[in-house]
Amino acid sequence: MYLKEKLRQRQKEVLKIENIKSRQLEEQALYEQLFQTPDWQTARSIAITLSMDFELNTHPIIIAAWQENKRVMVPKIVNKKMIFVTIDSNTLYTSGSMSIKEPISSDQASEDIDLVIVPGLAFTKDGKRLGFGAGYYDRFLKQYVGHTVSLALADQLFDDLPTELHDEIVQQVLYV
Repeated sequence: MYLKEKLRQRQKEVLKIENIKSRQLEEQALYEQLFQTPDWQTARSIAITLSMDFELNTHPIIIAAWQENKRVMVPKIVNKKMIFVTIDSNTLYTSGSMSIKEPISSDQASEDIDLVIVPGLAFTKDGKRLGFGAGYYDRFLKQYVGHTVSLALADQLFDDLPTELHDEIVQQVLYV
């Protein structure tokens, strides 16, 4: 089996069984790091995923952004392309591509995105990332000119990861 696919499967299994208590402490430390970065503090709009159960919980980040009057946009797959849709506390959701929660609305956000919080299964300190394999973020990041950051739980941090020419680097990886 292909190396990246094996690593994806392993990471999903590891993240699903991680200790809830220690994970909450790690997540809190990562949120605090994120909120102290200049990119977060100056961003007027952020793009972030709606996390799945085994991923770092993004809900507290979304709430913090709203409390700071930041616009929040989340990805939605439309016609095999990733777009970003603005959400608020009244947004309605459905299960979309790859069973990921996404807004029912397909109204693409008209605002520029100041900061993209890039998801992944594994990261290196220098910005390499192992995504979920569909390539949506790599295609988006290839043309995106703003700031990017990823939050890596301890089990997601690696010394090195296999990469290919189409893999895009994240500008900053926060880790504990």
